Amino acid sequence: MTARYEIHGPTESTPVVEAWADDYIRFELGPQWQKDLRNEIRARCSELNPSSEQVLHATFFGAKASNADVENLMLYNIGSFKGAGRNGIRFEHGQGVPSARSGGTYPISYRYALAQCSGTFDHWRSTRTLASFDWIDLGEFAGEKKLSQVWLALSRGQIDLADRACPQDAPFAVEIDLRPPVGREPIMGNLVKGVFDGVISAFQAHTDTSVLPDAAARVASLISAEPAEIENHLLDQRRAVLGVSPRLVSPYRDGVKWDPADHRCVAGELLATEPVGPRWAIRGRVVEVDR
Repeated sequence: MTARYEIHGPTESTPVVEAWADDYIRFELGPQWQKDLRNEIRARCSELNPSSEQVLHATFFGAKASNADVENLMLYNIGSFKGAGRNGIRFEHGQGVPSARSGGTYPISYRYALAQCSGTFDHWRSTRTLASFDWIDLGEFAGEKKLSQVWLALSRGQIDLADRACPQDAPFAVEIDLRPPVGREPIMGNLVKGVFDGVISAFQAHTDTSVLPDAAARVASLISAEPAEIENHLLDQRRAVLGVSPRLVSPYRDGVKWDPADHRCVAGELLATEPVGPRWAIRGRVVEVDR
């Protein structure tokens, strides 16, 4: 029977972990071979020891579902990459699928490598800056509602915006510097999803007014803002350089569910910077990209 996956590296001379598989790894589900591959990727990536000038560069190769998020496929579904990603994580959707070491053919490939902090994406180039912002305070940035906290901070903050939005289905990249408080060493892999979804949500607008009052009230109960302010930010299309969504946020169980267009985010990076005070802050930009 043909193997469902193969995995190689790292070596002393080549700090790279590469894997090929019949399918992508599901989050905490899937057949046993996917769980085995997840554990092997985690174990091998724990051997990667970045210098102060290196970050973890993760690349997913192969077709993905139209609503699948690259950061989930590479990071969230696998692990936190606490050691390998301690200085930051860069990820992207690669082009094609490289040949497997064995000569076998697989539809999916994963690659995790140490790369320079000053490096760039390998498979995408920036064509236009859609939004950029200098340091914006995130306060204590505590608890589980980091998406909402990031969204509110950027919705209130000073932003430089492009004069026109990108097409509704256009791919884009998000590049973020994260400044932690003095004495904190964040696990970057645990922050990627909340930070990126918050940034992406801040540059979309909500259009379904039928759920808006309830959704805004629930968001306001989670963060320091009045429901009226939440509604105004959600409806504001002046900042929606990534387009609009009927239900960017909607009531869900006892809270809310955000639905930003993160499936169009084909590349991104979250880099740690030196702390300067007691509070969290971010700066960065959103760019339209092409091959």
